[in-house]
Amino acid sequence: MSGEVRAGSVKLTSDWMAVIRAREHVRPDAYLSDPCAAVFVTPASEAELDRVEAEGLPSQVVPIRGRLGDQTLLQSGVRQAVCLGSGTDTRAWRLPLGPAFTYYEVDLPGQLTGKREMLAAAGFPAGCDVRQAEADLRGDWTPALLDAGFSPAEPVHWIAEGLFYYLTRPEADTLLRAVTALSAPGSWLTFDGPDDGFLHDPAREGFLRGMRQRGAPFVGSFGDPVTWLAPYGWTGRAVLHRDLAAHPCPWLPAVPPHLLTPAQDVWFVQARRDQLTASPGAASGPA
Repeated sequence: MSGEVRAGSVKLTSDWMAVIRAREHVRPDAYLSDPCAAVFVTPASEAELDRVEAEGLPSQVVPIRGRLGDQTLLQSGVRQAVCLGSGTDTRAWRLPLGPAFTYYEVDLPGQLTGKREMLAAAGFPAGCDVRQAEADLRGDWTPALLDAGFSPAEPVHWIAEGLFYYLTRPEADTLLRAVTALSAPGSWLTFDGPDDGFLHDPAREGFLRGMRQRGAPFVGSFGDPVTWLAPYGWTGRAVLHRDLAAHPCPWLPAVPPHLLTPAQDVWFVQARRDQLTASPGAASGPA
């Protein structure tokens, strides 16, 4: 994340994501099932989401990245997952992961306060072992994760939804090196992020300016996320949201029309680490 990003603004964007997921859940053609999301919805968060959507927030990508993460997690066969910048993510409460599964949530100090209690009070007990690690993903966050019991010797599914929007390229490189160092062969990684063109589109200028003013600037983007991942030992595949309408993606369930319009210049990425490979050094990745 850049130094301009404010913790309160990060919490605000996470609240928006809960509203989007809650609204999607109640649709008759819902692409993502998240009955827990409504726990975090307030009139204020709904009103603010409506304002930022009118400015151009790419909210259509939220249920799609959520479905990709769900599908990957349930099909991967791993016994642990780490949600980076987890915010209002509710997978540990809504997916059938089982008591032997460990789900780690990593977010800024204070971001996860009361989350477990709110969900329990609403009748949503965790369906697996949930462990929370408070850390700034711009710094050395791995000790907090290891202290929570994470096992680098076991395959893991890393989930980074809505995160790379707020990381500069050097910050993203540093994060990926840390993730790779903790990933045993057979690990998975799913994430989304803007295409380079998103940040330079004149039609986005008003929206991007508004996000800067809110303290949550979009500073990260990808030219080719698969190429970026490769030197770190990850075999990836990626698709642009904009391309889904014309070319359905074989590794994503068919996306309904209401999530394809308007098209967005945002990537959905799924990757697997099949063998141990030395991560690149201090130099930035090639994408």
